[in-house]
Amino acid sequence: MAEPITIHGTGGGFDDDGYPLPGGADRQVVAKSVQPIELDELSDDDRQGVVEALRVWCSTTVTPGETVTVRGRVFRVVKPAWDWGAHRRPAVARHRPSQVFECVRGAG
Repeated sequence: MAEPITIHGTGGGFDDDGYPLPGGADRQVVAKSVQPIELDELSDDDRQGVVEALRVWCSTTVTPGETVTVRGRVFRVVKPAWDWGAHRRPAVARHRPSQVFECVRGAG
């Protein structure tokens, strides 16, 4: 089932006088699938506390550290998007495989 997600633009930083610069715009995309995952599957994260993690399949790229809103909650991307279609020739020219990224939220 497709779900709408928002990928938030990164901040623009500050100019020489200390005023904030405009950052990137938010992007609305439709995720093909959103799957809750266990912390045991996130080998990079070894924290104590309450943490919620999701694996998202969508057709756009994200980088670690970006924030995304999924199901009304803000998550931080911890694993970069992995392209299933890299170095593969699809059987049908219009076929575009999804990219997968993992995101977490919580305290700990």
